[in-house]
Amino acid sequence: MADDSLPLTGAWHEAVVCVSDLDRWVGALQQLFGWQVELRGPVDARLLRAWGLSAAARGEEVVLLDPDDAPRRVRLLRLHGVAQVQARSSAAHWDTGGIFSLLVNVRDVEATFREAQALGWSAYHDPVEMHFSGRVLRNVVLRAWDGVNFGLYRAQWPPPPESRYAKAGNAFNGQQSVRDMGAARAFYRDGLGWTPWFDGELRLDCNNLGMPANLVGHNPMNVIIAAASRDAQGAWHYGQVELVEWVDFRGLDLAARAVPPNLGILALRIPVADAAGHAAALVARGLPLFTAPARVELAPHGEVWLFGVRSPDGAIIEFYQRVSACPTSGDVP
Repeated sequence: MADDSLPLTGAWHEAVVCVSDLDRWVGALQQLFGWQVELRGPVDARLLRAWGLSAAARGEEVVLLDPDDAPRRVRLLRLHGVAQVQARSSAAHWDTGGIFSLLVNVRDVEATFREAQALGWSAYHDPVEMHFSGRVLRNVVLRAWDGVNFGLYRAQWPPPPESRYAKAGNAFNGQQSVRDMGAARAFYRDGLGWTPWFDGELRLDCNNLGMPANLVGHNPMNVIIAAASRDAQGAWHYGQVELVEWVDFRGLDLAARAVPPNLGILALRIPVADAAGHAAALVARGLPLFTAPARVELAPHGEVWLFGVRSPDGAIIEFYQRVSACPTSGDVP
């Protein structure tokens, strides 16, 4: 089990998505989810160097959010001067590696699905009714550009309150398909200190992932939904991860491609109070750093210390601390 000496982090506040066309993506996310542009500008070259990209690499970014559903954001990056492939090109859910999808609560699943189709997006299946943990949900998993997927949800039972979103809330979960649930559990629970609030076996009762109909529910899935902390009412904070291991059902492993500068859902970012201390603690617990602490500009936060680790399946988890919040001069060793 996790050692209490490692402070629990907060939930992830940013999902970083590397895309091939910023303007096309911004227009689509504004239309489908009603997200607003918070800022647009260059990607700090120091971040690209920290990721190990060449001096020729440069980039532009756009941050989008629903301001009524803070603090989570989606940060779109368009990189230039580097060769790229889609990290999860043509991939099914049972193809492991990286981050499969971002989950989003929407006001109307069917209407959003139709709008996405009009943009040229597809889905793994038309909207379905899903049963999970005593709840009934309407769900569709959209296939967008660049190997990016969005799982859309709307509660059906128990009867939900009127949606507070004009179209959609911010992304709240980063779903990952994993090779070995034991290794994934150890990374998130014992390494990062997150708590699995669901850890068990599920069998699909709906065909939301495009399987042959006669195989739906045939093979179980091991599923963990993990979060870092609870709110004052005891509910788990959004900014979670969902890990899925298909039992005896295997595809390709794409973890090696789930790195910058490749296209797709690239990373989840978590604010911490002490970047240097947190990096040292994770290393002490056996998690090698993917990127060492580096000082970069991360708008709208200003200068931050940022570092990252990778899960056993290649999902990048980055941590950042505002330099102005550093207890010292900000010179993290």
